[in-house]
Amino acid sequence: MRRFVLAVCAVIALAGCAGRTDYVFQPPAADEPESRIQFIQYRNVYSWHSESDRLLYVQSRDRQWYRVDLFSPCIGLEYSLGVRLLPSDGAGTFDRFSSIAIRGQRCKVESVKKVAPPVKTSTPKSARS
Repeated sequence: MRRFVLAVCAVIALAGCAGRTDYVFQPPAADEPESRIQFIQYRNVYSWHSESDRLLYVQSRDRQWYRVDLFSPCIGLEYSLGVRLLPSDGAGTFDRFSSIAIRGQRCKVESVKKVAPPVKTSTPKSARS
């Protein structure tokens, strides 16, 4: 029975690794103006994805994706399970004057720009060229 339980756990672990989905984002257009996400405090964010410790992609409720570049590295961003978006004003506007918070640290936003929706791929990042 113990071997059976170990085998089932191994299969579940391998299935979890094989089913990983990554996103491939296109960079924003060179002439893309700065954008803003309105009403952050009313749960206007649907999803988010971090690419590195200085780059975050945020999807609003209307399914528009935004690229958020940070001024400096936000340690642990790419491994974080949660991100708090801090608006720049009382109206809940998330723009280049805003910040993000993870694990007790605040990271300043450098720019927020609209990008095209990502392409989903099941290939791990390390296998891509």
